[in-house]
Amino acid sequence: MLDDIDNMEKEYYLAQHPYKIYYSQKDQRYRTYVKNSDGKRKPLTSTSKEELEKKIVDFYKKKEEAKVLERPTFETLYPMFMKYKEKETSSANAHKLNWVWEKYYKQDELVAKYLDEITVAFLKEWFLDKIETLHLTNKQFKEMKSLLNMLSDYAIDSNLTKYNVSRNVRNISYKKFAVPKKKISAEQIYMGEEETSVIELALQQFKKTKNIAYLAICLNFTLGLRVGELVALKITDFSEKTVHIQRQEIKKYVHDENGVVQRSGYEVVEHTKSLESNREIVLTSNAKLFFELICQINDSRGFHSEYLLLNAQGERMHNDAINNTLRRINKKIETSQKGNHSIRKTCISNLAASKLLSDEEIRMFAGHKDISTTQQSYIFATEPLEDRVSAYETAISGKMPDVNVFKGVQTV
Repeated sequence: MLDDIDNMEKEYYLAQHPYKIYYSQKDQRYRTYVKNSDGKRKPLTSTSKEELEKKIVDFYKKKEEAKVLERPTFETLYPMFMKYKEKETSSANAHKLNWVWEKYYKQDELVAKYLDEITVAFLKEWFLDKIETLHLTNKQFKEMKSLLNMLSDYAIDSNLTKYNVSRNVRNISYKKFAVPKKKISAEQIYMGEEETSVIELALQQFKKTKNIAYLAICLNFTLGLRVGELVALKITDFSEKTVHIQRQEIKKYVHDENGVVQRSGYEVVEHTKSLESNREIVLTSNAKLFFELICQINDSRGFHSEYLLLNAQGERMHNDAINNTLRRINKKIETSQKGNHSIRKTCISNLAASKLLSDEEIRMFAGHKDISTTQQSYIFATEPLEDRVSAYETAISGKMPDVNVFKGVQTV
Protein backbone atom coordinates (compact mmCIF):
# COMPACT_ATOMS: atom_id res chain seq x y z
CA MET A 1 0.00 0.00 0.00
CA LEU A 2 2.85 2.39 0.83
CA ASP A 3 4.42 1.52 -2.56
CA ASP A 4 1.17 2.57 -4.27
CA ILE A 5 1.27 5.91 -2.46
CA ASP A 6 4.92 6.42 -3.46
CA ASN A 7 4.02 5.66 -7.10
CA MET A 8 1.13 8.14 -7.04
CA GLU A 9 3.42 10.80 -5.58
CA LYS A 10 6.04 10.03 -8.23
CA GLU A 11 3.52 10.34 -11.07
CA TYR A 12 2.20 13.61 -9.62
CA TYR A 13 5.61 15.31 -9.58
CA LEU A 14 6.91 13.87 -12.85
CA ALA A 15 3.80 15.23 -14.57
CA GLN A 16 4.98 18.73 -13.60
CA HIS A 17 8.43 18.20 -15.12
CA PRO A 18 8.62 20.01 -18.51
CA TYR A 19 12.03 18.75 -19.61
CA LYS A 20 12.88 15.55 -21.44
CA ILE A 21 14.76 12.73 -19.70
CA TYR A 22 17.36 11.34 -22.07
CA TYR A 23 20.36 9.02 -22.05
CA SER A 24 23.76 10.46 -22.95
CA GLN A 25 26.09 8.02 -24.69
CA LYS A 26 28.96 10.42 -24.07
CA ASP A 27 29.03 10.08 -20.26
CA GLN A 28 26.66 7.09 -20.06
CA ARG A 29 24.27 8.87 -17.73
CA TYR A 30 20.59 9.79 -17.77
CA ARG A 31 20.15 13.55 -17.96
CA THR A 32 17.52 16.28 -17.66
CA TYR A 33 17.12 19.86 -16.44
CA VAL A 34 15.25 21.66 -13.69
CA LYS A 35 14.64 25.37 -13.29
CA ASN A 36 16.09 27.07 -10.20
CA SER A 37 14.42 29.90 -8.28
CA ASP A 38 16.47 32.40 -10.32
CA GLY A 39 14.90 31.03 -13.52
CA LYS A 40 18.09 29.41 -14.79
CA ARG A 41 18.28 25.79 -15.86
CA LYS A 42 20.25 23.34 -13.73
CA PRO A 43 21.32 19.90 -15.01
CA LEU A 44 20.33 16.76 -13.10
CA THR A 45 22.06 13.45 -13.88
CA SER A 46 22.20 9.87 -12.65
CA THR A 47 23.47 6.48 -13.75
CA SER A 48 19.91 5.09 -13.86
CA LYS A 49 16.58 6.50 -14.98
CA GLU A 50 14.94 5.42 -11.72
CA GLU A 51 17.46 7.33 -9.60
CA LEU A 52 17.12 10.40 -11.81
CA GLU A 53 13.34 10.32 -11.40
CA LYS A 54 13.84 10.21 -7.62
CA LYS A 55 16.01 13.34 -7.85
CA ILE A 56 13.33 15.07 -9.94
CA VAL A 57 10.62 14.18 -7.41
CA ASP A 58 12.77 15.41 -4.51
CA PHE A 59 13.45 18.68 -6.33
CA TYR A 60 9.77 19.47 -6.92
CA LYS A 61 8.77 18.36 -3.42
CA LYS A 62 11.31 20.70 -1.84
CA LYS A 63 10.30 23.49 -4.20
CA GLU A 64 6.64 23.01 -3.31
CA GLU A 65 7.36 22.92 0.42
CA ALA A 66 9.53 26.04 0.19
CA LYS A 67 6.70 27.93 -1.50
CA VAL A 68 4.18 26.77 1.09
CA LEU A 69 6.48 27.72 3.94
CA GLU A 70 7.37 31.22 2.75
CA ARG A 71 4.53 32.36 5.00
CA PRO A 72 3.14 29.28 6.73
CA THR A 73 -0.22 28.60 8.32
CA PHE A 74 -1.10 25.76 10.67
CA GLU A 75 -3.04 24.27 7.75
CA THR A 76 -0.04 24.14 5.40
CA LEU A 77 2.27 23.04 8.19
CA TYR A 78 0.05 20.20 9.38
CA PRO A 79 0.77 17.51 6.70
CA MET A 80 4.54 17.87 7.19
CA PHE A 81 4.10 17.87 10.96
CA MET A 82 2.13 14.61 10.78
CA LYS A 83 4.82 12.86 8.75
CA TYR A 84 7.38 14.06 11.27
CA LYS A 85 5.35 12.87 14.29
CA GLU A 86 4.81 9.48 12.70
CA LYS A 87 8.58 9.04 12.40
CA GLU A 88 9.30 10.54 15.81
CA THR A 89 6.66 8.51 17.68
CA SER A 90 4.37 6.03 15.89
CA SER A 91 1.47 5.75 13.46
CA ALA A 92 -0.83 5.13 16.43
CA ASN A 93 0.20 8.39 18.09
CA ALA A 94 -0.13 10.28 14.81
CA HIS A 95 -3.65 8.86 14.44
CA LYS A 96 -4.61 10.20 17.89
CA LEU A 97 -3.27 13.63 16.99
CA ASN A 98 -5.18 13.57 13.71
CA TRP A 99 -8.38 12.86 15.66
CA VAL A 100 -7.78 16.08 17.62
CA TRP A 101 -7.10 17.98 14.39
CA GLU A 102 -10.29 16.71 12.76
CA LYS A 103 -12.39 17.48 15.83
CA TYR A 104 -11.18 20.96 16.74
CA TYR A 105 -9.15 22.56 13.97
CA LYS A 106 -9.68 21.26 10.43
CA GLN A 107 -12.73 23.36 9.52
CA ASP A 108 -11.80 26.39 11.62
CA GLU A 109 -10.63 29.72 10.17
CA LEU A 110 -7.78 29.81 12.69
CA VAL A 111 -5.67 27.28 10.79
CA ALA A 112 -5.82 29.35 7.59
CA LYS A 113 -4.36 32.43 9.29
CA TYR A 114 -0.67 33.14 8.79
CA LEU A 115 1.39 32.24 11.84
CA ASP A 116 2.85 35.74 12.02
CA GLU A 117 -0.69 37.17 12.37
CA ILE A 118 -1.61 35.10 15.43
CA THR A 119 -0.94 36.84 18.74
CA VAL A 120 -1.20 35.45 22.27
CA ALA A 121 -4.22 37.66 22.96
CA PHE A 122 -5.97 36.53 19.76
CA LEU A 123 -5.29 32.86 20.43
CA LYS A 124 -6.35 33.07 24.08
CA GLU A 125 -9.66 34.60 23.03
CA TRP A 126 -10.07 31.84 20.43
CA PHE A 127 -9.46 29.20 23.10
CA LEU A 128 -11.95 30.87 25.46
CA ASP A 129 -14.61 30.88 22.73
CA LYS A 130 -14.02 27.16 22.08
CA ILE A 131 -14.23 26.35 25.78
CA GLU A 132 -17.57 28.13 25.99
CA THR A 133 -19.20 26.91 22.78
CA LEU A 134 -18.02 23.29 23.05
CA HIS A 135 -18.44 23.11 26.86
CA LEU A 136 -14.91 21.78 27.23
CA THR A 137 -13.59 20.33 30.46
CA ASN A 138 -10.05 21.21 31.53
CA LYS A 139 -8.87 17.81 30.29
CA GLN A 140 -10.47 18.31 26.86
CA PHE A 141 -8.96 21.79 26.60
CA LYS A 142 -5.48 20.47 27.37
CA GLU A 143 -5.95 17.78 24.72
CA MET A 144 -6.96 20.41 22.16
CA LYS A 145 -4.20 22.87 23.09
CA SER A 146 -1.44 20.25 23.16
CA LEU A 147 -1.70 19.74 19.39
CA LEU A 148 -1.26 23.46 18.72
CA ASN A 149 1.66 23.50 21.17
CA MET A 150 3.36 20.71 19.20
CA LEU A 151 2.60 22.30 15.82
CA SER A 152 4.19 25.53 17.03
CA ASP A 153 7.20 23.62 18.37
CA TYR A 154 7.59 22.04 14.94
CA ALA A 155 7.43 25.47 13.28
CA ILE A 156 10.23 26.69 15.58
CA ASP A 157 12.34 23.58 14.96
CA SER A 158 11.87 24.16 11.21
CA ASN A 159 13.06 27.79 11.53
CA LEU A 160 9.67 29.08 10.39
CA THR A 161 8.99 31.10 13.52
CA LYS A 162 10.82 31.97 16.74
CA TYR A 163 7.92 32.20 19.16
CA ASN A 164 5.46 29.59 20.40
CA VAL A 165 2.23 31.54 20.71
CA SER A 166 0.22 28.56 21.92
CA ARG A 167 2.50 27.72 24.84
CA ASN A 168 2.28 31.34 25.98
CA VAL A 169 -1.50 31.18 26.42
CA ARG A 170 -1.78 30.85 30.20
CA ASN A 171 -3.92 31.55 33.25
CA ILE A 172 -7.33 30.49 32.00
CA SER A 173 -9.58 30.35 35.06
CA TYR A 174 -10.84 26.93 36.15
CA LYS A 175 -14.30 28.53 36.35
CA LYS A 176 -14.40 28.66 32.55
CA PHE A 177 -14.31 24.89 32.15
CA ALA A 178 -17.24 22.51 32.17
CA VAL A 179 -17.34 20.25 35.21
CA PRO A 180 -16.76 16.63 34.13
CA LYS A 181 -19.19 14.01 35.32
CA LYS A 182 -17.23 11.89 37.75
CA LYS A 183 -17.95 8.19 37.88
CA ILE A 184 -18.71 6.76 41.30
CA SER A 185 -16.54 3.94 42.67
CA ALA A 186 -19.15 1.32 41.73
CA GLU A 187 -18.71 2.32 38.06
CA GLN A 188 -14.90 2.30 38.26
CA ILE A 189 -14.13 -1.01 39.98
CA TYR A 190 -15.66 -4.34 40.94
CA MET A 191 -16.83 -3.61 44.49
CA GLY A 192 -17.47 -5.97 47.39
CA GLU A 193 -18.65 -9.38 46.21
CA GLU A 194 -18.60 -8.39 42.52
CA GLU A 195 -14.97 -9.46 42.10
CA THR A 196 -15.76 -12.89 43.54
CA SER A 197 -18.84 -13.14 41.28
CA VAL A 198 -16.82 -12.27 38.18
CA ILE A 199 -14.12 -14.86 38.90
CA GLU A 200 -16.61 -17.60 39.81
CA LEU A 201 -18.65 -16.98 36.66
CA ALA A 202 -15.49 -16.79 34.51
CA LEU A 203 -14.41 -20.21 35.78
CA GLN A 204 -17.87 -21.66 35.13
CA GLN A 205 -17.93 -20.23 31.61
CA PHE A 206 -14.45 -21.55 30.91
CA LYS A 207 -15.60 -25.07 31.81
CA LYS A 208 -18.46 -24.69 29.31
CA THR A 209 -16.68 -22.89 26.46
CA LYS A 210 -12.97 -23.68 26.95
CA ASN A 211 -12.32 -20.03 26.05
CA ILE A 212 -8.96 -19.00 27.55
CA ALA A 213 -10.16 -15.37 27.72
CA TYR A 214 -12.12 -16.32 30.85
CA LEU A 215 -8.93 -17.53 32.54
CA ALA A 216 -7.09 -14.41 31.34
CA ILE A 217 -9.66 -12.32 33.24
CA CYS A 218 -9.08 -14.37 36.40
CA LEU A 219 -5.31 -14.05 36.01
CA ASN A 220 -5.49 -10.29 35.62
CA PHE A 221 -7.34 -9.85 38.91
CA THR A 222 -4.00 -10.94 40.42
CA LEU A 223 -1.74 -8.84 38.15
CA GLY A 224 -3.66 -5.63 37.44
CA LEU A 225 -2.18 -5.21 33.95
CA ARG A 226 -3.23 -2.93 31.13
CA VAL A 227 -5.02 -5.05 28.54
CA GLY A 228 -2.24 -4.51 25.99
CA GLU A 229 0.31 -5.79 28.51
CA LEU A 230 -1.87 -8.79 29.36
CA VAL A 231 -2.32 -10.12 25.83
CA ALA A 232 1.40 -9.59 25.04
CA LEU A 233 2.60 -11.83 27.88
CA LYS A 234 5.05 -14.55 26.90
CA ILE A 235 5.64 -17.74 28.86
CA THR A 236 9.29 -16.76 29.29
CA ASP A 237 8.22 -13.59 31.14
CA PHE A 238 7.27 -15.75 34.13
CA SER A 239 9.77 -16.90 36.73
CA GLU A 240 9.19 -18.71 40.01
CA LYS A 241 8.22 -15.59 41.96
CA THR A 242 7.61 -12.78 39.45
CA VAL A 243 6.44 -11.87 35.97
CA HIS A 244 8.35 -9.32 33.89
CA ILE A 245 6.12 -6.79 32.10
CA GLN A 246 8.18 -5.58 29.14
CA ARG A 247 6.01 -5.29 26.02
CA GLN A 248 2.48 -4.43 24.92
CA GLU A 249 -0.04 -4.85 22.14
CA ILE A 250 -0.93 -1.65 20.31
CA LYS A 251 -3.31 -0.77 17.51
CA LYS A 252 -1.68 -0.96 14.09
CA TYR A 253 -2.17 1.78 11.50
CA VAL A 254 -1.34 1.95 7.81
CA HIS A 255 -1.81 4.49 5.02
CA ASP A 256 -4.62 3.86 2.54
CA GLU A 257 -4.38 4.65 -1.18
CA ASN A 258 -5.06 8.33 -0.43
CA GLY A 259 -2.38 8.53 2.24
CA VAL A 260 -4.93 8.61 5.07
CA VAL A 261 -3.98 6.71 8.23
CA GLN A 262 -6.35 3.79 8.87
CA ARG A 263 -6.64 1.04 11.51
CA SER A 264 -5.20 -2.32 10.50
CA GLY A 265 -5.47 -4.73 13.40
CA TYR A 266 -2.93 -5.05 16.19
CA GLU A 267 0.79 -5.58 16.69
CA VAL A 268 3.08 -6.31 19.63
CA VAL A 269 5.90 -3.85 20.34
CA GLU A 270 8.88 -4.59 22.57
CA HIS A 271 8.34 -1.65 24.88
CA THR A 272 5.80 -0.60 27.50
CA LYS A 273 3.68 2.54 27.77
CA SER A 274 6.43 4.28 29.77
CA LEU A 275 9.80 3.48 31.32
CA GLU A 276 8.09 2.90 34.67
CA SER A 277 5.70 0.41 33.07
CA ASN A 278 8.60 -1.98 32.46
CA ARG A 279 8.40 -3.75 35.80
CA GLU A 280 8.50 -6.97 37.80
CA ILE A 281 5.25 -8.05 39.49
CA VAL A 282 5.14 -10.55 42.33
CA LEU A 283 3.14 -13.69 41.55
CA THR A 284 0.64 -14.64 44.23
CA SER A 285 -0.36 -18.26 44.77
CA ASN A 286 -3.54 -17.67 42.73
CA ALA A 287 -1.57 -16.03 39.93
CA LYS A 288 0.67 -19.11 39.74
CA LEU A 289 -2.35 -21.43 39.64
CA PHE A 290 -4.01 -19.53 36.77
CA PHE A 291 -0.70 -19.34 34.87
CA GLU A 292 -0.05 -23.08 35.25
CA LEU A 293 -3.62 -23.92 34.24
CA ILE A 294 -3.37 -21.84 31.06
CA CYS A 295 -0.03 -23.47 30.17
CA GLN A 296 -1.48 -26.95 30.71
CA ILE A 297 -4.45 -26.20 28.45
CA ASN A 298 -2.19 -24.83 25.70
CA ASP A 299 -0.05 -27.98 25.89
CA SER A 300 -3.10 -30.26 25.80
CA ARG A 301 -4.23 -28.53 22.60
CA GLY A 302 -0.84 -28.97 20.99
CA PHE A 303 -0.12 -25.23 20.95
CA HIS A 304 3.53 -24.21 21.26
CA SER A 305 3.37 -20.43 20.87
CA GLU A 306 5.75 -18.16 22.77
CA TYR A 307 2.67 -16.19 23.89
CA LEU A 308 0.61 -17.24 26.90
CA LEU A 309 -2.93 -16.26 25.91
CA LEU A 310 -4.08 -18.06 22.77
CA ASN A 311 -7.43 -18.39 21.02
CA ALA A 312 -9.02 -21.64 19.82
CA GLN A 313 -6.81 -21.60 16.71
CA GLY A 314 -3.61 -21.26 18.76
CA GLU A 315 -3.09 -17.64 17.73
CA ARG A 316 -2.24 -14.83 20.11
CA MET A 317 -5.32 -13.33 21.71
CA HIS A 318 -6.11 -9.63 21.11
CA ASN A 319 -7.46 -7.14 23.62
CA ASP A 320 -10.92 -7.23 22.03
CA ALA A 321 -11.27 -10.87 23.13
CA ILE A 322 -10.69 -9.88 26.77
CA ASN A 323 -13.04 -6.89 26.81
CA ASN A 324 -15.81 -8.63 24.84
CA THR A 325 -15.70 -11.60 27.22
CA LEU A 326 -15.80 -9.25 30.19
CA ARG A 327 -18.87 -7.49 28.78
CA ARG A 328 -20.73 -10.80 28.71
CA ILE A 329 -19.79 -11.43 32.34
CA ASN A 330 -20.91 -7.93 33.37
CA LYS A 331 -24.28 -8.55 31.78
CA LYS A 332 -24.73 -11.90 33.52
CA ILE A 333 -23.91 -10.59 37.00
CA GLU A 334 -26.01 -7.47 36.32
CA THR A 335 -23.35 -4.86 37.03
CA SER A 336 -22.50 -1.72 35.07
CA GLN A 337 -20.38 -2.30 31.99
CA LYS A 338 -16.69 -2.24 32.88
CA GLY A 339 -13.64 -3.15 30.87
CA ASN A 340 -10.23 -4.58 31.68
CA HIS A 341 -9.13 -1.24 33.12
CA SER A 342 -11.69 -1.74 35.89
CA ILE A 343 -9.95 -5.02 36.75
CA ARG A 344 -6.67 -3.09 36.89
CA LYS A 345 -8.21 -0.44 39.17
CA THR A 346 -9.81 -3.12 41.35
CA CYS A 347 -6.49 -4.89 41.86
CA ILE A 348 -4.66 -1.65 42.72
CA SER A 349 -7.47 -0.55 45.05
CA ASN A 350 -7.24 -3.90 46.85
CA LEU A 351 -3.52 -3.33 47.42
CA ALA A 352 -4.21 0.08 48.93
CA ALA A 353 -7.11 -1.19 51.07
CA SER A 354 -4.92 -3.92 52.57
CA LYS A 355 -2.63 -1.28 54.14
CA LEU A 356 0.16 -3.88 53.89
CA LEU A 357 2.16 -2.18 51.13
CA SER A 358 3.83 1.22 50.93
CA ASP A 359 2.76 3.86 48.42
CA GLU A 360 6.02 3.27 46.55
CA GLU A 361 5.33 -0.46 46.29
CA ILE A 362 1.84 0.21 44.93
CA ARG A 363 3.18 2.78 42.45
CA MET A 364 5.73 0.29 41.11
CA PHE A 365 3.08 -2.43 40.86
CA ALA A 366 0.88 -0.09 38.81
CA GLY A 367 3.79 0.98 36.59
CA HIS A 368 3.20 4.68 37.19
CA LYS A 369 5.79 7.45 37.29
CA ASP A 370 4.16 9.26 40.21
CA ILE A 371 2.11 7.96 43.13
CA SER A 372 -0.26 10.91 42.57
CA THR A 373 -1.47 9.26 39.34
CA THR A 374 -2.16 6.04 41.23
CA GLN A 375 -3.93 7.76 44.10
CA GLN A 376 -6.06 10.10 41.98
CA SER A 377 -7.19 7.70 39.26
CA TYR A 378 -6.69 4.11 40.41
CA ILE A 379 -7.52 3.84 44.11
CA PHE A 380 -11.19 3.62 45.14
CA ALA A 381 -13.21 2.40 48.09
CA THR A 382 -13.46 -1.36 47.62
CA GLU A 383 -16.61 -1.97 49.67
CA PRO A 384 -20.16 -0.62 49.15
CA LEU A 385 -21.24 2.33 51.32
CA GLU A 386 -23.52 0.18 53.50
CA ASP A 387 -20.49 -1.90 54.48
CA ARG A 388 -18.47 1.20 55.37
CA VAL A 389 -20.99 2.91 57.67
CA SER A 390 -19.62 1.27 60.82
CA ALA A 391 -16.13 2.54 59.99
CA TYR A 392 -17.47 6.11 59.73
CA GLU A 393 -19.28 5.61 63.02
CA THR A 394 -16.12 4.50 64.78
CA ALA A 395 -13.95 7.24 63.26
CA ILE A 396 -16.33 10.15 63.81
CA SER A 397 -18.30 9.20 66.91
CA GLY A 398 -15.60 7.32 68.78
CA LYS A 399 -14.65 10.20 71.09
CA MET A 400 -18.10 11.73 71.53
CA PRO A 401 -19.87 11.42 74.91
CA ASP A 402 -22.67 8.91 75.34
CA VAL A 403 -25.77 9.85 73.37
CA ASN A 404 -27.82 9.82 76.58
CA VAL A 405 -26.11 13.09 77.54
CA PHE A 406 -28.12 14.85 74.84
CA LYS A 407 -31.53 13.60 75.95
CA GLY A 408 -32.04 16.52 78.28
CA VAL A 409 -31.02 19.16 75.72
CA GLN A 410 -34.00 21.27 74.64
CA THR A 411 -34.25 22.68 71.14
CA VAL A 412 -35.02 26.38 70.97
